[in-house]
Amino acid sequence: MMILFSLLRLCIGSCILGYASYSDVRTREVSDIVWLVMSVSGVFLASVELFMGALAPFQVVKSVMVGGLFAFLLFILNFGGADVKAMISISLLFPAFPNLSAFNLRLPVMQVPLLDIFVLSMLTNGLLIALVSPLSLFFYNLYRRTFSPLMFLGYTVELPLLRRKKNFKLMHELEEEGSEIKKRYIWGGIEPTEEVLSRLEELDRNKRINEVWITPELPFIVYLTAGFFTAAFYGDFISALFF
Repeated sequence: MMILFSLLRLCIGSCILGYASYSDVRTREVSDIVWLVMSVSGVFLASVELFMGALAPFQVVKSVMVGGLFAFLLFILNFGGADVKAMISISLLFPAFPNLSAFNLRLPVMQVPLLDIFVLSMLTNGLLIALVSPLSLFFYNLYRRTFSPLMFLGYTVELPLLRRKKNFKLMHELEEEGSEIKKRYIWGGIEPTEEVLSRLEELDRNKRINEVWITPELPFIVYLTAGFFTAAFYGDFISALFF
């Protein structure tokens, strides 16, 4: 029965977080119904397990308290509403780590960490994955032989291809000084508004510039989803490194 409940939780969590990431990347919005479904499912499954004596009440309280605390911190730090709601919903759906074993393989691979707070491991894994992202940009630029101090922060795109890109910011403000175009790095980036894109296209038509530096802006829910899968199947990164 425990394995069945773990499978149900993994299926529900995978589908909902996968959809939420897709929706946030495409539209920058995630419907509240998504989190309502996840939360209700979590409450129902936890209630059944509590009734059967398969889940300790303290484990549920511990998970919800930690999930609520970090959801509040994300809210204070101006993270997206989807990130905040995901933390609360996951703390309800996964009061403990999933318990799965098949064909001599037990998940998570690195065993359940001492604290056994799944939502915390999902968050810390997601944060570590987000911190590693600059390395992927560095190696991508290295592969393209684009050498710059900005190699860890973004990459170059030819102007005719710029409109096809999604979820990015421009890294430079362009200033015209006579016949020259000077680039000034802007901390935090510049939103690619229609006005900005039209000006860049005009500069491209006049052969004054042909490419710009952009920095990708993936919603944090994508990293939380990656943290979810790594925590469920591999385990807690920090525990694996230090314990």
